[in-house]
Amino acid sequence: MKHAEVKVTVKNRIEDLLRVNALFESFATQHDIGGRLRYHLLVSIEEILTNIIKYGFDEEGAHPIHITFRRVEDQIEMEFEDRGREFNPLEIGEPDLDSPIEDRQLGGLGIHLVKKMVDEAKYRREGDRNILLLRKDKKNSAAPTA
Repeated sequence: MKHAEVKVTVKNRIEDLLRVNALFESFATQHDIGGRLRYHLLVSIEEILTNIIKYGFDEEGAHPIHITFRRVEDQIEMEFEDRGREFNPLEIGEPDLDSPIEDRQLGGLGIHLVKKMVDEAKYRREGDRNILLLRKDKKNSAAPTA
């Protein structure tokens, strides 16, 4: 069984996105994750991490965000953990893509894209921690359906 894991802890600062992206790029290269799959996972990382950084914490100051990239057989897993306010992004409803742009409610499109780009997304609250797990099968990297 091929199993590998990389963990990183960053602060809730937008500039830490670059560090996480660089770490994932290295992980992806080591595990032959390329093309559309790599792109989908990078977009998912950026969207989830940006949401945690911008909206996850009520109080000012630096807060740790723990991220794990994991490969188990042909599955790629990404886990995001923070101690911010309780929030399950998977409960956000589907965005209204039919109305004119000026009539649409702001927000929700990024999470919608993430849900389309991964094969499985799970959220759980453990004590004061939000834990979001995204899973993608390396063999299932076809274009998402809108």
